[in-house]
Amino acid sequence: MEEGGGIRSRLPNTRAGLAFVAAVAVTLGLFILQRFYSPLTDGPHCSDLAAPLGGNNRSVIAFKNDQRGALDLKLRLDKEQFRAGEPLTLHLTFINEGGGPIILHLNLEGPILTSDPTVDGVTFEITRVGAGAPIANQPRTYQAPVTFSNPDTLHLLGAHTRCTETYSFSPADLAAIGVTEGEYRIRASYRNDSPGDPRPIQPIDATATPYPQYATSQGVWVGETRSNEERFAIGGP
Repeated sequence: MEEGGGIRSRLPNTRAGLAFVAAVAVTLGLFILQRFYSPLTDGPHCSDLAAPLGGNNRSVIAFKNDQRGALDLKLRLDKEQFRAGEPLTLHLTFINEGGGPIILHLNLEGPILTSDPTVDGVTFEITRVGAGAPIANQPRTYQAPVTFSNPDTLHLLGAHTRCTETYSFSPADLAAIGVTEGEYRIRASYRNDSPGDPRPIQPIDATATPYPQYATSQGVWVGETRSNEERFAIGGP
């Protein structure tokens, strides 16, 4: 009896065998793509996620658990070397590591270049390599409202899922705070200190909810989280 023949001799030449080989190939292909092609792991745009329904249409898991440590950030730049006069484009991924959904608040005016820890929303801190202190801050500030009356600013990020926002800073914005040619570090932060008070926008005869806190909170995620640090350069070769 002839022995050997390799893997092909061990797999029957049947539909089931061929399907098994195809499934393995597809799995390996997806693994390689996800490993080396980041957009596949970015998820949808955060600003495209639907707003929460509100009221008692809330996750009991999120309500009963402290979600502060559930949110993580991952920062990715398009490249490490930017030409002088070229916008700085980056991608910020919000990752929900918790077992319940998280309600994100995204300021419609966009992120702020600042190291000020009192500014809410998405901020980016840039530090020149070789210097100990951050560069100048943009003269903008932002505080989350007491009541989130605009549903376009709220986005529901499901448990164990992620979403990504892409931001671009113009050369003028960068130059205004002293980011010119040179090497830099950048890190993102996301802060929110307002869970939202729905009472000002509730109807007078609002239906009672099974959890009293739902009547006084919109359930927006409260806390602060920071991303990884990335390096980039402007100008040069």
